[in-house]
Amino acid sequence: MKTNRETSQIPKEGEKVDNTEAARTKKKKMVAAKKDLAHQCPKCSKRFSVSYYLKKHLRIHSGERPFACNLCPKRFGQKSTLINHQLCVHQIGEAKKFPCPYCERVFPMKDRLKLHISVHTGEKPHKCCFCKQRFARGSQVIQHMRKHSQARPYECDDCGAKFAARITLALHCKRHLGVLDYVCNICGKAFLRADGLQKHITSLHYNVKAFKCKICNQQFKGHILQHLQTHRKEKPFKCQHCPATFIQKSQLKVHERKHTGEKPYECQFCHKTFGHSTVLNMHVRKHTGERPFKCLICENVAFFQLPHLKKHMKSIHKTDCPYYCVTCKTFFKAKSQLIKHESDCCPESASERKFYTAPLLQPTTNSMPITRMRLLLAVLLKRISTPERLSALGFGKRLIDEVLCESIKNSGRKPIVDDSLNEMEILKKNIEILLDWTIPRSYMQKFKTEKRSMEELLEELTS
Repeated sequence: MKTNRETSQIPKEGEKVDNTEAARTKKKKMVAAKKDLAHQCPKCSKRFSVSYYLKKHLRIHSGERPFACNLCPKRFGQKSTLINHQLCVHQIGEAKKFPCPYCERVFPMKDRLKLHISVHTGEKPHKCCFCKQRFARGSQVIQHMRKHSQARPYECDDCGAKFAARITLALHCKRHLGVLDYVCNICGKAFLRADGLQKHITSLHYNVKAFKCKICNQQFKGHILQHLQTHRKEKPFKCQHCPATFIQKSQLKVHERKHTGEKPYECQFCHKTFGHSTVLNMHVRKHTGERPFKCLICENVAFFQLPHLKKHMKSIHKTDCPYYCVTCKTFFKAKSQLIKHESDCCPESASERKFYTAPLLQPTTNSMPITRMRLLLAVLLKRISTPERLSALGFGKRLIDEVLCESIKNSGRKPIVDDSLNEMEILKKNIEILLDWTIPRSYMQKFKTEKRSMEELLEELTS
């Protein structure tokens, strides 16, 4: 009886057999090559001739990046990629200069120039075998073809989720670790991706409504797909406990907590729980003293919530328009109306609303939103002070930044008060004074040796 290997070598009927010396040599080389590729990846079955190459390849799946840049927070899986990064971004090392013939840009590597030129020429030499779509880079076509083959070679070690692209896996792993590299310089909120930060700035801080509904011509800051469902009058997500239906799955999830009693959001200060993150954020302001909604007519009058400001405007100033132009003393119902008005009435104020460019989108290490910083400061003050002392400082009745300054003054020290700094920078410097004063010197010296940031210390001391 012939083995599978022997039968596989029997030519099919009508098939020509190439018995030339060249064909036999080629076959021997293929067999030898297969034997040489003895190191196989357990994730995607790719083979390698040397164990070191397999080790390097496995970093694609694990997300490991052992090579760190000493000039910025970025890390890399390969040493060659780190060298290329330092050449291109930090201009470190000796490199030739390759100028672009179409524009003024200069590149330290010929490959980078070649890729850049395709932007000008529109050349896309790489073609998909299935749909004939073309791409400028080989890596792009490989990634695209996985849509057709449904291949997902990159797997998360924590939850088993699979992805078609390495960068998508890297972003997914950051979600597990809670890494938020991109921080808003205006409010301190942090984001996983640069485009998320840009969307936040344009929609929240500059009230830009970039999405327009083609049916009703309404403009939105986001969630345009959910809005389109309102025109279809479809509410596909139905509650199992009552007849209520919802457009979005997230709305159903929040609603069902009313039936189940689930309250997953806990206040780190008083441990009270809530069913929605928005309610928790409003609650936290009671501890930090934040009152983000200010009346621009009354002196030192501000509120925890926008509805409270609206109620104040209606009862005290006899208007249902909460937005106010200080220059011409005109009221507006919507923030977008005020912003549009300011461009004509007070252009110097409107010019301050200019968009931030690339420096704002650079990753920031050890960043923390100012709202979280204030909450952790409140937790720390609660642990190191008595309730009577906190009450005397006005804790809970005034902004936590002011409580900290008052506490520093009472200790005989001088708090930082500098008009040239923004409130985030002032708060960080005053927290550093508090930590330097309250943490034992031996521990503080250890932390400084380890180059621990103020945010890391604050997290550790309040965890």
